[in-house]
Amino acid sequence: MTSFLTIDVFAGCSAILLVTGLILARLSAYRPALEEPLAPEGGDEPDILAKYQPMARLLADDDFEFLKTQPGYRPAIGARLRQQRRRIFRLYLRELAGDFHRLHSEARELVANSPEQYSDLVWILMRQQVTFWRAMASVELRLSMDWAGLGKVEVRGLLGAFEAMRLDLKRFQAPMATV
Repeated sequence: MTSFLTIDVFAGCSAILLVTGLILARLSAYRPALEEPLAPEGGDEPDILAKYQPMARLLADDDFEFLKTQPGYRPAIGARLRQQRRRIFRLYLRELAGDFHRLHSEARELVANSPEQYSDLVWILMRQQVTFWRAMASVELRLSMDWAGLGKVEVRGLLGAFEAMRLDLKRFQAPMATV
């Protein structure tokens, strides 16, 4: 009996390690290349979150349910559409990760050049980065399971982490501009 338990534990740990490795490999695709510019010229982007709102609708079931009611529908059509939408969704994720990296590097530069009294901001930056990448891993895990009909992709947490970073950066810039 203990040998079956050992085999089960080993199989479970192996599966967890495999899934973790796959998620980490996927997340590495979202790291920006070194040659990408970190900050666009011209200042703030008006409503950066508005460009990510279509992400939430890309994998919503409404379109797929409507498509099923149309004459000539075949499951292969729905599967291909879902696959194409996952690919587009990942392009949005890549751009969101790039924007987050740009904002985070601005904040790191701001903290590096700030007086000692703002040194506690380093911990806030670290927490924001962990929160963002954890939300990104969660989205990627659900996105990876979407092809099998498992898991519902939800982007609110990811967009919330991005928005928190953007708002904190603005909040940090205001008092430091007077220093």
